Amino acid sequence: MSNSDFDTRAWLRAVVECTGLTLSEIATGAGLSPSTLTRYVNQPASGRTITDRTLSRIERRFGLSRRRMPGGPAAGAVIWPDAVPADENGGSLKAWCKAAVEEARKGRSGVAPWIMRGHALDLEGILPGDILMVDINRRPAPGDIVCARVTDYTSGAAETVFRLFQPPYVIAHSARLGPVRPEQVDEVRVSILGVVEGLIRPF
Repeated sequence: MSNSDFDTRAWLRAVVECTGLTLSEIATGAGLSPSTLTRYVNQPASGRTITDRTLSRIERRFGLSRRRMPGGPAAGAVIWPDAVPADENGGSLKAWCKAAVEEARKGRSGVAPWIMRGHALDLEGILPGDILMVDINRRPAPGDIVCARVTDYTSGAAETVFRLFQPPYVIAHSARLGPVRPEQVDEVRVSILGVVEGLIRPF
């Protein structure tokens, strides 16, 4: 196995950790066959390769760069101020919440749960602790709550945020935070990763 193959597989595994999605869901979200990444990553002895075009589609779809390891030290400051991917198997969710999440995802690829941590959308009724179900295959419409990636090219930091989509901007709507600068969606510095299609509220 070449060093480049090792690094690419490690990068793809880091993308899984960073997004909270499976390899199949990442592939589907990037418009690829669901098995494209799983066969490459999980069967290194098979000699399968992966093209630059495939990796570029993943970079564009999820706002990531192969020059940085998502969530790792080399990334500098990949942070999750608004929400974190829910760890369904790590005990972070109550049993009934896990069951609700599993039911919402049943038979569907590209749907992932996130736990809201901030107050960026409190005026939209979304509060810290809420579980947001994000569909990466759904196209955003005006008024949707979306998961977006904002990249700071100066520092190299990539920030995942939840915002209200008011084309061509994503905006916060918060009483606690006050005015927050809108960000224009350009699919380069600011890209939409998915649409919130539902909410589960633990008590």
